[in-house]
Amino acid sequence: MSNLLGPGLILGLPLLVAGGLVIAAFVLGVRRSRTLIFDEGRHPGLAALRRATLRARYLGIVAGVVVFFIVAGLGRYGQWLFLAPAAAGATVIGAVLVGQRLTYTRARTAGIAGLERREVGDYLPRRLAMTAAGVLLILAVVGAWTTAVATLDDAGLARAFTQSCTTESLDGQSQSEHTEVHVSTPFPGAYYTAGMAAGIVGVLALAWVGVVATTRRPRNGADAELVRVDDALRRQTIEGIVAAFGLVVATTLAGMSYLAAVTVGTEACTTAYGLGSWALAAVAAVALALALRFAVIVLVPGNGSKDQS
Repeated sequence: MSNLLGPGLILGLPLLVAGGLVIAAFVLGVRRSRTLIFDEGRHPGLAALRRATLRARYLGIVAGVVVFFIVAGLGRYGQWLFLAPAAAGATVIGAVLVGQRLTYTRARTAGIAGLERREVGDYLPRRLAMTAAGVLLILAVVGAWTTAVATLDDAGLARAFTQSCTTESLDGQSQSEHTEVHVSTPFPGAYYTAGMAAGIVGVLALAWVGVVATTRRPRNGADAELVRVDDALRRQTIEGIVAAFGLVVATTLAGMSYLAAVTVGTEACTTAYGLGSWALAAVAAVALALALRFAVIVLVPGNGSKDQS
């Protein structure tokens, strides 16, 4: 049976969708390029907090890129490649938390306070969070499948995919069956997914700590204008944390699905394997599109409005 999904087509898939994704990302970035406007002379503490938070975010992004490439290059056969997005995301989120922690007192007025109760739901971008949760669920499903079906390679590592292909042939008056075993590697089995899972759990925990800490950061709740601006800054920060986590999950899913699609499609000898490689390639394309969306939100903080995401 002919291969339903040749490796050349899968390898060219990102190029086919890159143009549209870049245009969509640019449009989203332009829409988000509004800044938070307020009287900085009246609230210099808030202005300082905004500058410090944005500075920490961008420094974290630069550090995260460096960490990504360092971690991705570690380990035999790229063992920590799928841990690299989580390490980079943790770096970005950690930088935001440190920057906020060092400057949050500037948004307070000593001896002045207002009674108020703030909840995570007041600032959490629900659609963005639901999107990130959905990608996380798909990642869990794909990762569980690749881990379960992976086989050992020549080095005894769970990073191969084995297909048994049966063909029938006529030998004179008799019909015989021949079974061929195809082993393709690398494949995202337990050799890769164990570290990936630990990294995802770690960055999820850090993101939750960041969201809660940002929500509960003290302020002067008696000043209505300060509350308005401070709420926008909190939404901006929490949105960035959620987007950073979403970027980690989507990037990991895109890479894992793409690698699995290539490995399965290389030696696909049945319709099931061919369709499976197509499905994995489609998941990789969608995850890549979502990763670009999350990346734009991380890079362009916006003005902290409720409907920005």
